[in-house]
Amino acid sequence: MRRYYFNFRKGDEISVDRRGMWLPNASWAKKEAIQLWGTVLAVALVSGDPPEDCEYEIANDNGDTVAKVPFGACGSVQ
Repeated sequence: MRRYYFNFRKGDEISVDRRGMWLPNASWAKKEAIQLWGTVLAVALVSGDPPEDCEYEIANDNGDTVAKVPFGACGSVQ
Protein backbone atom coordinates (compact mmCIF):
# COMPACT_ATOMS: atom_id res chain seq x y z
CA MET A 1 0.00 0.00 0.00
CA ARG A 2 1.09 3.54 -0.73
CA ARG A 3 0.01 6.87 0.59
CA TYR A 4 -1.85 9.14 -1.83
CA TYR A 5 -2.51 12.83 -1.33
CA PHE A 6 -5.59 14.63 -2.66
CA ASN A 7 -4.51 18.20 -3.35
CA PHE A 8 -7.45 20.45 -4.21
CA ARG A 9 -6.89 23.08 -6.87
CA LYS A 10 -9.26 25.95 -7.68
CA GLY A 11 -7.85 28.12 -10.45
CA ASP A 12 -4.34 29.12 -9.40
CA GLU A 13 -4.89 28.30 -5.72
CA ILE A 14 -4.05 24.90 -4.26
CA SER A 15 -4.92 23.37 -0.93
CA VAL A 16 -2.31 20.71 -0.12
CA ASP A 17 -3.41 17.49 1.55
CA ARG A 18 -0.87 16.88 4.31
CA ARG A 19 -2.42 13.69 5.73
CA GLY A 20 -3.01 11.57 2.66
CA MET A 21 -4.66 8.18 2.56
CA TRP A 22 -3.21 4.68 2.38
CA LEU A 23 -4.54 2.91 -0.72
CA PRO A 24 -3.48 -0.14 -2.79
CA ASN A 25 -2.85 1.74 -6.06
CA ALA A 26 -3.57 4.82 -8.19
CA SER A 27 -6.85 3.34 -9.49
CA TRP A 28 -8.18 3.22 -5.94
CA ALA A 29 -6.99 6.80 -5.45
CA LYS A 30 -8.99 7.92 -8.51
CA LYS A 31 -12.10 6.17 -7.16
CA GLU A 32 -11.61 7.89 -3.80
CA ALA A 33 -11.23 11.28 -5.52
CA ILE A 34 -14.49 10.73 -7.39
CA GLN A 35 -16.24 9.93 -4.10
CA LEU A 36 -14.69 13.03 -2.51
CA TRP A 37 -16.04 15.02 -5.46
CA GLY A 38 -19.55 14.15 -4.28
CA THR A 39 -18.80 15.83 -0.95
CA VAL A 40 -17.35 18.89 -2.67
CA LEU A 41 -20.43 19.12 -4.88
CA ALA A 42 -22.78 18.91 -1.89
CA VAL A 43 -20.91 21.70 -0.08
CA ALA A 44 -20.88 23.78 -3.28
CA LEU A 45 -24.64 23.41 -3.70
CA VAL A 46 -25.26 24.59 -0.14
CA SER A 47 -22.80 27.49 -0.38
CA GLY A 48 -23.80 28.54 -3.90
CA ASP A 49 -20.17 28.38 -5.08
CA PRO A 50 -20.07 26.00 -8.10
CA PRO A 51 -16.92 23.87 -8.37
CA GLU A 52 -15.79 25.27 -11.71
CA ASP A 53 -12.12 25.34 -12.66
CA CYS A 54 -11.40 22.92 -9.80
CA GLU A 55 -9.68 19.55 -9.62
CA TYR A 56 -8.11 17.04 -7.32
CA GLU A 57 -4.46 16.45 -8.14
CA ILE A 58 -3.60 13.06 -6.74
CA ALA A 59 0.05 12.69 -5.72
CA ASN A 60 1.86 9.61 -4.47
CA ASP A 61 4.20 9.54 -1.48
CA ASN A 62 7.09 10.61 -3.74
CA GLY A 63 5.21 13.80 -4.64
CA ASP A 64 4.55 12.70 -8.23
CA THR A 65 1.12 13.56 -9.65
CA VAL A 66 -0.46 10.26 -10.66
CA ALA A 67 -3.91 11.50 -11.68
CA LYS A 68 -6.12 14.56 -11.99
CA VAL A 69 -9.86 14.54 -11.37
CA PRO A 70 -11.45 17.76 -12.70
CA PHE A 71 -14.82 19.24 -11.67
CA GLY A 72 -17.20 21.27 -13.76
CA ALA A 73 -16.10 22.07 -17.30
CA CYS A 74 -12.41 21.27 -16.70
CA GLY A 75 -12.32 18.12 -18.82
CA SER A 76 -11.91 14.42 -18.21
CA VAL A 77 -10.18 12.27 -15.60
CA GLN A 78 -6.51 11.69 -16.44
